[in-house]
Amino acid sequence: MASWPTFNPNAYRETADAGRRNRAIQDLYEPGSTFKLVTASAALELFLFKPWEMIDVSAGLIRFKGRVITDMHRYGPLSFTDVLVKSSNVGAIKIGARVGAEQMGLYVRRFGFGRAASRDFQGESNGIVWSNLGDSALASVSMGYQVGVTPLQVVTAASVVANGGTLFEPRVVSAVTREGVRTEVKPNPVRTVIKPETSAVLTTIMEQVVDRGTATRAKVAGYTIAGKTGTADKLVNGRY
Repeated sequence: MASWPTFNPNAYRETADAGRRNRAIQDLYEPGSTFKLVTASAALELFLFKPWEMIDVSAGLIRFKGRVITDMHRYGPLSFTDVLVKSSNVGAIKIGARVGAEQMGLYVRRFGFGRAASRDFQGESNGIVWSNLGDSALASVSMGYQVGVTPLQVVTAASVVANGGTLFEPRVVSAVTREGVRTEVKPNPVRTVIKPETSAVLTTIMEQVVDRGTATRAKVAGYTIAGKTGTADKLVNGRY
């Protein structure tokens, strides 16, 4: 874990407040498509979709409550798997609509969003998670907007899939040594978020994201990589 720009703790007053922030635990952003892992996990866990089930993504455009939401590219019908592989916003919205606001809110929190992730940090942000999602808000959350997260929360959520569906508390302290006695910090499983079977299916889909989807630049020779890309809009001078 690292933040940039950095600062010299021995010259603390010479650095502005913004330069002393631990951005991994304090700065909030709308994660965009990396958050689709939550949407997809909820849908699979609730048996609402099969990986091969086709979804009409309306040629990459959907009109919703006075809003027009588009994909980066125009697609015909996509399978549930390819909604993630190609990172279709329209597909994610349709998946989220079937999950529903109540269940979506439940899984957002089960994945660790809306609360501090680790005891190892002071000043960690809880993030921003809304209750009582309306239809328009549900559409936004399904594709990773209208929710405020920290980088640590996103890493923790992705690790749920890597750890077979169990959320572990993230730690940076590996051991404590006192009077010559070294005590290792043991992994702390917090809760089961999704079943191992759901985790296995989602891992296979995420492998395809890297193999043939939006994350091909993440390939590593000799290894099978699972991943998910995301684009976060940044607010600058009152404009995204």
